[in-house]
Amino acid sequence: MDITRNEIEDILSKIDNGEKILSYIEELERHLEHHHHDEDCDCGCHDHEEEEWEEIKTPYKNSLSVKDWEKLLKDNSLFTKDSLIILKRMRHIAAPTSSAELADMFGLGALYYSLECNKLEKRLIPVIKAENLEEKDYWSILFQCWRSKNMYNEQIYALRPELYEALGNIDLSTVPLRENEI
Repeated sequence: MDITRNEIEDILSKIDNGEKILSYIEELERHLEHHHHDEDCDCGCHDHEEEEWEEIKTPYKNSLSVKDWEKLLKDNSLFTKDSLIILKRMRHIAAPTSSAELADMFGLGALYYSLECNKLEKRLIPVIKAENLEEKDYWSILFQCWRSKNMYNEQIYALRPELYEALGNIDLSTVPLRENEI
């Protein structure tokens, strides 16, 4: 990260539930640094332990609070059933992952996840006033992203901490985690 832990703690002290967000950020950092699988691992991603990752930065600066996300998540014209399914799945995994890993774990194909997220991001842009964001950076509205330093340049994504928390604060009981659920 480009800012120090003290700066993060100072920012989060001014935000509702800042400790939960800090805990989530720390969990993401631990996952990226030390993730490994054992026989009982259910996170759906492959072993990233041997890989080096760099965070991808964009010019987009998220200004949405947990409460802002909660309000947006309740808007059915923005968050369709498909987009809520994807976000619920990402929250369930609670670790950086790729579209291919989501497809491996839940089905529907990697392209489904990429296209649905892109549609959601396009719906959000005018509402959150991110009009100057280039299309290649739309993902940064919903996610943090890391690129592998290996020759494949794989990218993995994690929900923004505020979005992750907001998803935990709303009722998603009617949104299926797996196909043929509910």
